[in-house]
Amino acid sequence: MTNGSSQEGNRIFYLSRHRVVFYTIGVFLLSAFVAFWALNLLVGRLWEISWTELLAVLCIAVGAAVLFFIFFKLFAAQPLVSVTESGLTFKKGKKIGFVRYADITSVRENEGLLGRLTKTCKVEIETHLGAFPIYLSADEVQEFFGLIPASREPKKFEPKGRIVSGREKYAGFLSVFVQLTFLLVLVAAVNFPSVAVLLKDLSDACMYLLGLLAIYAVLLLGFWARLIYIVARFTGYVVRIEADRFSISYGKVAKTEHNLFFDSIRAFRLRQTFIDRLLGLCRVSVESAQKAKGISDNNYFPFLMKKEDAETLVFAVMPERPPLAYKKTGRSALLAYAEQSAWFAVIAIILGIFLTPLMLLLLLLPVLFVMISYKNRGYVFGENVAAFRYGVTAENIVFVRYADMRSVTAAKNLSAARNGICDADITVGQFSRVFSVGYMNDADFSELTEKLEKKVDKDNEILYTL
Repeated sequence: MTNGSSQEGNRIFYLSRHRVVFYTIGVFLLSAFVAFWALNLLVGRLWEISWTELLAVLCIAVGAAVLFFIFFKLFAAQPLVSVTESGLTFKKGKKIGFVRYADITSVRENEGLLGRLTKTCKVEIETHLGAFPIYLSADEVQEFFGLIPASREPKKFEPKGRIVSGREKYAGFLSVFVQLTFLLVLVAAVNFPSVAVLLKDLSDACMYLLGLLAIYAVLLLGFWARLIYIVARFTGYVVRIEADRFSISYGKVAKTEHNLFFDSIRAFRLRQTFIDRLLGLCRVSVESAQKAKGISDNNYFPFLMKKEDAETLVFAVMPERPPLAYKKTGRSALLAYAEQSAWFAVIAIILGIFLTPLMLLLLLLPVLFVMISYKNRGYVFGENVAAFRYGVTAENIVFVRYADMRSVTAAKNLSAARNGICDADITVGQFSRVFSVGYMNDADFSELTEKLEKKVDKDNEILYTL
């Protein structure tokens, strides 16, 4: 058990010493392994060992474990963590460390099976420089979480609530099935006639089709196996919306809890495929501070969720987000998207000339790319937050604060330069996802960079090129 105390206004948690049990078990197993192989070398036989010799191995292992346990209890200083006004102070042996609250990006709890037996929880604290674990008594974990403030003043958000994964988490199986089936039909439609003509044998063409079906089945089973693993791992998934964080818990045998602070969230992305839109569902992902620096990539929202629940999450973090009245670049973007896919069209035409005219069916792919890219695009600039819509295989909506943008770049092809538009990319960190938000007017891109200059903090580095 751990004991907490107060000293000069600070709350002190003595870290759980139940880890000595795990260390002792490890020493016992290691000693037994070494003694077993030492005995084999001495007696010169591998598996023909008497019960007396096995008892000797057991006694050696038990003796080593007991000596380690006594030494650890007598000489190992009891580590502690002190919760102060400005940060956390750690003391472990002769090592003393300090972490500011402003550097803490996430706090999560993981209670495994052995932890439940010993009433010990592993608490992982993630900072901008990395993550480190501490072990606390299960009775003191919630108190420890409550004493860690956010790095900034919490936003006023009402109402608080919780989001529980329901039947919509199983919609992922249907979504994957529909997407892969559509891809199979599309690929077969554009190239099966050409393959049948080139092979000049319907049976060989059917074998090609069976090959496509085999690839389809392998991909489908692979994605479904991954979804089954996610559903099993995130059993009992609950998101609690608090004043300054999302408290995410899941797991039955091994209970895990994440605390994702609002201040560590750099961007929200809502993603909807065609079938997701029909079901009123979407997939939520975040770009957090630690993920943007390449340190962590936790899957905080693994399931599809209702669109209104996703909007609640966004509103909790970004209550000032603008209304989604998207501005578009007009039909001039059609030419720019067509120029992007011109290389594929040229390849299809060449194949149609030298192989078979049926290869011209491949032109259907760039046409679909141009039409969908043109439809799923738009942007809106609010006072503090910008929203972007883009995507081909799915519609993506990204919400990001100007102060959290780290780079904004724009590229132009011939059609874009002629029509005064540019293809914009946005990032929120060195290792973050690149949001290719599509074409926007040059004047709107200049407005975006001006808003960045006004909102950026002095410690942030903004790069924008045109």
